[in-house]
Amino acid sequence: MRGFERRLALIALAGLVVRVAYAIHNRDYAVQGDALTFHLEGGYVADGQGFHNITDGAATAEHPPLHILVIALIDLLGAHSFEAQKIALSVIGAGTVVLIGLCGRLLGGEALGLVAAAIAAVYPMLWLADGSLMSETTYGFLVAATLLCALAYRRAPSLRLAIGLGALIALAALTRGEGLALLVLLALPLAWRRWRHVAAIVAAAVVVLAPWTIRNLATFEKPFLIATNGEAIWAGANCDRTYYTDQIGAWVLACYGPRPAGDESEQAVVYRHRGLRYLRHHEGRLPAVVAARLGRVWDVYQPWAQGTFFSGLEGRRPGATHVGLVAYWLLLPLALAGALLVRRDRWILLAPVVMVTLVAAATYGTTRFRMAAEPSIVLLAAVALQAAAGRVRRA
Repeated sequence: MRGFERRLALIALAGLVVRVAYAIHNRDYAVQGDALTFHLEGGYVADGQGFHNITDGAATAEHPPLHILVIALIDLLGAHSFEAQKIALSVIGAGTVVLIGLCGRLLGGEALGLVAAAIAAVYPMLWLADGSLMSETTYGFLVAATLLCALAYRRAPSLRLAIGLGALIALAALTRGEGLALLVLLALPLAWRRWRHVAAIVAAAVVVLAPWTIRNLATFEKPFLIATNGEAIWAGANCDRTYYTDQIGAWVLACYGPRPAGDESEQAVVYRHRGLRYLRHHEGRLPAVVAARLGRVWDVYQPWAQGTFFSGLEGRRPGATHVGLVAYWLLLPLALAGALLVRRDRWILLAPVVMVTLVAAATYGTTRFRMAAEPSIVLLAAVALQAAAGRVRRA
C-alpha cells in the first residue's frame, strides 16, 4: 500500500471511530418519523415481505427504496437493533470519508486529498447523519461517489465513466429523489459535446431506475417519478403554519389535512393539489417563504432554536447539532474562498450546492436537505486551507 492510500485508510479509520462513538452515545435517543420507517420497512424487506406501509400494511413507495434496501441488508447480516444499524451505517460514513479524500486528490494532489479526508472524518454534519438512521448516510456516500466519477471523467472522458456517472446519479435518486437533478445540473453539461456519452449517461440512469419504476406502475393507480412523498410534500410545505408562523419555510405534518381515499399514489395527488392550491392563493407571501426556506437549509435563519428542533425530530441530538452548526459556520467561509480558487472543476463541486438551493426554494428548508452539498463544502474548504498553507510557507 502506497503512502497516500495508507494515510487515507488511517484517516477513514479515525472517522469510523468518531462515528461509532457517536452512534453508541446516541443509542438511547428516540428513533421516530422517517428513521423509524426506514428501520421497520428494512426489517420487512429482510423478511421477504416487500415494501409495505408500516401502519396499514398496504403497498408503499412513500420513500425511495435504496436506503431501505441498505437497512434490509444490514438486518440480514444480523444487525437488528437501532444501535447496531447505526454502527453499521457508520461504516458507510467512513466510506464517504475515503471518497472525499479521493476527490481531493483529483482536485489538487495527494496533500489536498488527505486534508479533505481529515476534515470529512471529524466534520459533525457528516457523522450526525450517520448516527440518525436517516437516508442521508447512503445519499452522502453516493453523492461523493458521483463527484469522484465526474472529476475522473473531466480528466479522461470515457464511455465507461459516462455509464458509471449515470448509474451513480440514478442510485442517488433512489435514495433521495432530488438526486436525479444532478443529471441536468452535472452530468449532461459535463458530457454535452460527446453525444455518445450523453446517451450512455441517460441510458444507464434509465436502466437503474427501471425496476423500481416498473414495480410502481404495476402497483399503484397514479404514476409518479420515484416516491409518493415527492408529490405529497406540497401539502406539508404550503399552509398557514409554514407561511405565517414561526414555522415559516418548514414542513408540518398537520398541514396535510384529512386523509383522502384511494391508494398511496391517489392520496399523494390530492395532497399535491391541496398544497399547490394554497400556494396559488398566497403567492404574495412566497418571497418571504422562499427566503425562510433558504435560510433554513443553509442554517442562517433561526438555526440554534428552530433548526435544532427540527434536527432533533430527525434523530440528531441537540447538543451535537450545536457542535455541527459551529463547525459548519467555520467551514462555510473557507468553502466560499475555495469556490473562488477552483476554476477547472468549479461547476462539478457547485452543482450539488445549486441543487440543494433549488430544492429548498421549491419545497422547504431543513439542515438534512443540505447533505448533498456537504462533500463539496468539505472539498472547497480543503482547497482554501491548502492555499493558505502555501502562502504561509512562501512567506
